[in-house]
Amino acid sequence: MNTAAGTKLIESYLRTRQVRCFRGHHDDEYFFLVSAYHGRLHVHLQPCGPDGAAVRISISAERYYPAAHRARVADFVDQWNDADPQVTAAVFESSDPRLVGVLAERRYRSGGAEFGTFVDQAVQSAIDLFGRLRALVASPSDSTHLLDAG
Repeated sequence: MNTAAGTKLIESYLRTRQVRCFRGHHDDEYFFLVSAYHGRLHVHLQPCGPDGAAVRISISAERYYPAAHRARVADFVDQWNDADPQVTAAVFESSDPRLVGVLAERRYRSGGAEFGTFVDQAVQSAIDLFGRLRALVASPSDSTHLLDAG
């Protein structure tokens, strides 16, 4: 699939799911928001790879985690990735040294599962991931609260 085909695939998904979407900073990049019980997730879809042969799905929470919990978050992310999830997670540094973020990612290559199902499964997996992270970092026995990214 070329970049134009990847863009058509993304646009078809967004239209079929009747998702209100926004254009990203890059050509052919789209993003939309998903409301989950623990806050909103930002879902980005963008053709990638040689000649746009894949679609990158990246999902992040609207909140960051206190850097003091980085080790705990990183350990959980490692365990998550070892469990063979629908999305692979990574911890990243924030521009604010007091915070860290988590990015969930997956790549779609044509010839596999149907694209809509693929994206839906990735989003559902990310909802689970970020829900568990929220519970891990903001447990009732801990007075630390999540910090808003905005």
